[in-house]
Amino acid sequence: MKNQRHFLQLRASVLAVHGALGMFAAMQAQAQATDPALVELTQPKSTVEVGVGTTSAFSAKADEFNGISRKGGYLIGNVELRGGGAYDSADPTRWLINGSDLGLKSPSLDAEYGQQGRFRVKFGYDQLLRNASDTFQTPYQGVGTNSMLLPSNWMTVVIPRLSATTPSARGLSPDVTASSAIVGGVLTPPTAAQATAAANMQAADLPAFHNVDLFTKRTRFSLGYEQVFDTRWLVSLSLSDEHKDGLRAQGAHSHATGGDASSILPVPIDQNDRQASLGVSYTGDRFQVQAAYDVSSFNNNIDSVSWNMWSGPTINQTMSTAPSNLFQKFSLSGSLQATPATRVTGAASYSHSSQNAAFLSDATAPIVPVASAQALVVSESVSLKVSNRTTKDLTLSGGYKYDLRENRTPVNTYVFYDNGEAPAGVSPFRYLFPSLPNMGTDVNIAANTPYSRRVHAVNLDADYQIKMGNHIKGGVDATNTDRYCLNTWYQCVNAASSDETTVHADWFGNVTPEVHTRLGLATAHRKVTYDENSFLARVPMANQTPTGAPAGSTAYSALTSLGLNGWGPALGLTPAAPAGSLLAFYFPLNNPLSNTLYAFRNRISELQGMRRYDQADRDRNKLRSSVSWQANEKLELQGALDYSEDRYKNSVYGLKRSNTGALNLDANYAANEDFSVGVFASFEQMNTKQAGNTYTANSAAANVNGATAIDGGCFATIALRNASNKIDPCLDWTSTTKDKTTTLGASFTKSKLMGGKLSLQGSFAYSAGRTDIDVTGGNYVNNPYAGIAANPTGTIAAYYIPATPMPTIKATSWDFRLTGTWQLKTDVAVRVGYAYQRLRSEDWAYEGMQDGALTQVIPTREQSPVYNIHTLGIAYIASFR
Repeated sequence: MKNQRHFLQLRASVLAVHGALGMFAAMQAQAQATDPALVELTQPKSTVEVGVGTTSAFSAKADEFNGISRKGGYLIGNVELRGGGAYDSADPTRWLINGSDLGLKSPSLDAEYGQQGRFRVKFGYDQLLRNASDTFQTPYQGVGTNSMLLPSNWMTVVIPRLSATTPSARGLSPDVTASSAIVGGVLTPPTAAQATAAANMQAADLPAFHNVDLFTKRTRFSLGYEQVFDTRWLVSLSLSDEHKDGLRAQGAHSHATGGDASSILPVPIDQNDRQASLGVSYTGDRFQVQAAYDVSSFNNNIDSVSWNMWSGPTINQTMSTAPSNLFQKFSLSGSLQATPATRVTGAASYSHSSQNAAFLSDATAPIVPVASAQALVVSESVSLKVSNRTTKDLTLSGGYKYDLRENRTPVNTYVFYDNGEAPAGVSPFRYLFPSLPNMGTDVNIAANTPYSRRVHAVNLDADYQIKMGNHIKGGVDATNTDRYCLNTWYQCVNAASSDETTVHADWFGNVTPEVHTRLGLATAHRKVTYDENSFLARVPMANQTPTGAPAGSTAYSALTSLGLNGWGPALGLTPAAPAGSLLAFYFPLNNPLSNTLYAFRNRISELQGMRRYDQADRDRNKLRSSVSWQANEKLELQGALDYSEDRYKNSVYGLKRSNTGALNLDANYAANEDFSVGVFASFEQMNTKQAGNTYTANSAAANVNGATAIDGGCFATIALRNASNKIDPCLDWTSTTKDKTTTLGASFTKSKLMGGKLSLQGSFAYSAGRTDIDVTGGNYVNNPYAGIAANPTGTIAAYYIPATPMPTIKATSWDFRLTGTWQLKTDVAVRVGYAYQRLRSEDWAYEGMQDGALTQVIPTREQSPVYNIHTLGIAYIASFR
């Protein structure tokens, strides 16, 4: 800005006028300086808060996101610094530095500098610490690196190794009941040598467990710039660099020791996410448009993790982690006021996401045809909406949106064994792979399935004002979704096409000038074309003829000609299919399609009638309502009731129905400007019902150690049951889950105590949640004394155990906070705060994480969250201009 000075000769009258104006300006400036209200509006204060706090305990659950990472003291630091010209001055310069939680592990610091109407520069720094668990334990050494090994004296080489038959601190017991066996018709307990071996294993292995905190810390830097060109054009640029580090739990599985063995590993996190955005916008009298280009790169600095098996400590395994990738997007949006009553808005975008990280490969993956996935996903989106105020009381609008996410990753066929597994048997597809003469029946021959989705959505809405303060809104939404994979030999998704239509209506009304209400209803219907054989896309050998099959047949042709899915016929052992027929070969004993005949180690075909809830026929109904009452100038009451219900009427198995309801009540009382109280309550409940089946294969087996009788169930003998295993109605089950949460709370503020120097704020919240799971159905369990003549139950081969409700999951919490601020002087204050947090929870899922609970998974010993925490803080606050 350039200042010019004019040297002119002036007449005396002009000088007199200028002198009077100058005196008035001086008087006005003096009035501003002495008027606190005017100063407060034109010259905002800067504030600095510095203090210390201490907490009596640390809990990952209580301190999940607040930045506290340990018991004891911490610093309190908050700043808000402002500068530049006063708001009523000719100086357009402004700057701001804003920082919070500067003494914790979740600090944030933002700075801005600019000139109003010209430009603005922004800088940002923040951290977010998420404490995930403080009770996770592991015996692995090298935690924090990508190579984790068991201690050199680790002894466990058998599965299982522990059983929890007697209570102790961790549920440990030195007995080895899994070693019991029936020898010569007699149940023999573990020998002394076996018990000693087990005790030695525990003595060597259990001390190796040590605590590891699971957490994720995100650190982000950002820089932004905005430049204004005249009053219509704005150009913006932003850059950010985000780094994540920490530890997360991840399961690792192996067949290296001849059976399933799993470990839960504390996998390190070391990732960078860098983003840049360039934007341009134009604002006209009737038209505005924005364009942006965004690019981001995700880099995982740990591309693999290795560990050794707890059941075979000399066997090392390796698995990959999330691959690095690159994302780019161009977007355009705008609006046009076509006429005074008609407005048109639209948007379009195109994005490109790719990743080309190298595959990890070893001898267990003998055929990996490409070095990397060469993955590419292209997304396109277009939307258009037109709204018209047809009359002064009626507004109509209509919109259309097209959204495409197309995965163009090439489809390849990979040959591999489960982690650590060795070839066994002879694969019926060995002849197709001459380079693999030892291909076993446990091989996996799989193709990748690049899922894509295309959505067309149309919505029509109307808003009609009945009278002032009362109007209704209604509309229809219709969505068509197509799901597919490019270049797979068979359709890869369960629901290739789905259509959903939603009709909704809302009424907003003032029953009286003091009572305001809302009532909304919506109903939706989704219809899906479902294919239970979509698993075929992942197993290309289902389209090849296996050795010994009826001439020219494949698993796919058998399914097609017989009209079956992978589950096979709904039959027991009889009637038996004719020898040599498609049914006899591909569905032996009327069982499901053998996974050996499509060359995949684990069966992936679904139950007949199984529906995935997100791709299943569904009817949905929703109710939303609220009412507020301004009883008088001091008291306001509010209430809201929401309810929704989903029904999956064509799902025999899977999610059958779900419903949720919530009631929220609030009351606020403001006695005067110095004292106010608020209370609230909420009641929420969610119910879900699922169905399933635990069938086993049909067989001709007729006894268990010579015993034949069954106690309970749908069949009297082992022979009858096994002949109908697949269709045994006693193996159907349902699970009904009820989640209930009640929350009560209150808060208050009181100022101008102790001669106007003290103000208080307080809050209290109580929450109680419980989950009840009721189960119907049951399953069979073999009698451990079957065939032992000396035992009264020796003639019983198996028992049918009816399902019983799961133990109730409970969580109850209290949260109390009280803060007082003492105003020492006009611009100086001391703030003291106290908080009390308490949680008690019971969750049976954590029992499965203890020693001896699972025989093929290394325990993590995590505990259900419980805490009791007192926190106290004191801070000095100074304000200035």
